[in-house]
Amino acid sequence: MGWKTSTIIINKPALSDHQTLLADLGFTKLKQSEAELFEVAMYPKNGEVYIGSYQDKLIICVEELPMQIIETENSAIEEKLIQQFPDAEICAIVLHSVVNLWGYAIIKNGQKIRARAGSSDGGTFLDTGEPLEEEKALLSKARFDENGDRVYWLDDFPDEPFQEDQVGENFVFSVCKRYFHQELDTADELLFETRLTGYSYGRVVQKSRSNPTQGPSKPWWKFW
Repeated sequence: MGWKTSTIIINKPALSDHQTLLADLGFTKLKQSEAELFEVAMYPKNGEVYIGSYQDKLIICVEELPMQIIETENSAIEEKLIQQFPDAEICAIVLHSVVNLWGYAIIKNGQKIRARAGSSDGGTFLDTGEPLEEEKALLSKARFDENGDRVYWLDDFPDEPFQEDQVGENFVFSVCKRYFHQELDTADELLFETRLTGYSYGRVVQKSRSNPTQGPSKPWWKFW
């Protein structure tokens, strides 16, 4: 079974009312729906957002917005989250392993310190910042081929080279360990015991210095 997630993680945030926070982030016409376990909420449908806490982390699962944080400099949602949580570390992750789409970004002290993303079609199309500690074990298994692309030799498959889009899922799992103290695919308490409150919404109104009021548009990477 392929893994899918579209999630924002806020590490040790200031306390806030979740519905008020979503409204402040630009979600309109909020209507509460059923709570779901994280294994379901981690990849919401269009027009759904899930929010809740796990340990000392705030988790928001919503389609499209995490990729805007990963791919775009100073996106509207990124600016709003920094304004709301100036002292918290913010992480956005996306994963759709059926089509090998993967990505993550880390914001610390209001600055994006690391962002990586790739897909089977586009290869690794984003790689900025210094490697995280959580990435180094996997990166150490890579060698550059004649085209300058990383090829990975994994312990479980010593005779089979992997392209970077094939290990993107592994990188996302490893980055999650930074916040959940274990990789995403082994975080049973988070996946199967943690419920997030669900809301339907009309659209997300985004206001920033570079973007006037707008709703989310369909980005080029939204191909499935």
